[in-house]
Amino acid sequence: MADKYYGHGGMPPPMHGYPPGPPGSGHPPHMSYPYGPGVVFYPVHPAYFYPPHGYPHPPGYPPPPAEIVDSEPAEGVPELPGETVELPWSTYRWVPACLSQRSIPMGALRVGTDADGEEIYAGRAHHEGDILPAKVIPTKNACYIAYGGEEVLKDQFEVLVPAMFSWQFSTGGEVPPGAVEAGVTADGEKLYFGRVNHDGCVTPGKIHPSHGTCYYPFDGEERSSAEYECLVLM
Repeated sequence: MADKYYGHGGMPPPMHGYPPGPPGSGHPPHMSYPYGPGVVFYPVHPAYFYPPHGYPHPPGYPPPPAEIVDSEPAEGVPELPGETVELPWSTYRWVPACLSQRSIPMGALRVGTDADGEEIYAGRAHHEGDILPAKVIPTKNACYIAYGGEEVLKDQFEVLVPAMFSWQFSTGGEVPPGAVEAGVTADGEKLYFGRVNHDGCVTPGKIHPSHGTCYYPFDGEERSSAEYECLVLM
């Protein structure tokens, strides 16, 4: 099934990040789980890593914004240390980046699409004593977190560079075994990387177990959903 969607001469993966539903099923794409209920498996495929397909961009591609407005001063060199996590079955890295660099690391994981179709990558950032999952949009030179009811732009952040991964459906703050620990609150609670489908946009966010929800930044606000997909390393 994986080869049918992603592999080796099969169909290219859909831009929204979900396998298409079976013909005549009536289910939307985000409800199709070819590896059983609640599991969507993605082998390593170039369409899901940075730079996106077609890089370098063709003439006329919109340039990054000339000015960045943020609550933190922009720096030429990322201040975050980064992290490499080695597990028995996989290894992944959080690679430092900042908006003033106007680029993200090779191999960054694409996790969704914005309302205008721009690709979103997995990130995390420090804010008010927390480490929070973030959405990184390279074409807009932007990194956003959800905090205090708002969508907050961050200059300093880290980008996730994984190996193999899957998305598993979950609800109510629950996370499956192997869920990616993407952050931690100031009082020590672990946060996990999730994503939701909001008005047709696949948007990443933070799964907050004690709150029973996944918070995500969208259109200038912090929003939440009790149903979401959780990023799990294979």
